[in-house]
Amino acid sequence: MKEDNKIVTPVVIQESDIKGEKIIFDILIKQKLAHVIVVKEAQHYHINLNGEDLGSFSKDEGGKVNRYGQPRGAADDYEDYFKPIEAKLNELNK
Repeated sequence: MKEDNKIVTPVVIQESDIKGEKIIFDILIKQKLAHVIVVKEAQHYHINLNGEDLGSFSKDEGGKVNRYGQPRGAADDYEDYFKPIEAKLNELNK
């Protein structure tokens, strides 16, 4: 009997080193349901959209929002994704 020469690759799940409050919700973005995980660390928010790192944004004390998208993140037009996510977070008072 021949042995199968299969390559076995172990599954590695690495926990994010970003610590903070996790906010999880589903929202319609561009007419598609998106699963969003936001990790809030003080006034800085890290966004994971459907399993991919979308980027982050921060709010200063005056309410100004600064967005930082990933160059090869979940979306090239990440601005269209940030606005509904920020609106949902405001709705949740986060």
